Amino acid sequence: MTDNGPLPIPYSPQWVRLPEPYVDAVALRLAAEGVTVLDHWNDPMDPRDATVIVRGHDGGRLRFVWDEESGWRCGPLDAEGWTPLEATRYLPGGLLPDPAEVAATVRGVLAGQPAGAAERPRYRSFHDYGDGLDARLAAYAAVRAA
Repeated sequence: MTDNGPLPIPYSPQWVRLPEPYVDAVALRLAAEGVTVLDHWNDPMDPRDATVIVRGHDGGRLRFVWDEESGWRCGPLDAEGWTPLEATRYLPGGLLPDPAEVAATVRGVLAGQPAGAAERPRYRSFHDYGDGLDARLAAYAAVRAA
């Protein structure tokens, strides 16, 4: 349950959109801190994930992706819009860091600080319904609605 009622049923349209307000909050925080956010979107399934594309200081584009198993990762976009697997780095901060923490990490990456680990952490499985993640994501929807 959340303050706004029961959590959505897994795989319902409302459930697959639960990450959107969190990633919107991250994109807004990045923009408020002067990072050029070129685009961001939700990708709803298995695991649920979302992407934020930002402009680097060198004019290149970087992809920051959040997913419900591993948290945030990043990598540069090549000419075709892909991030080479070997260039992917998993960011510190756990599964669902606060948007201000994500923004600080992104600013560090843009400033040339090491981007994180090559090895993928696994905090949970996308099958772990009822473990509290959905309630944490729903809290961002409640903030956006207020």
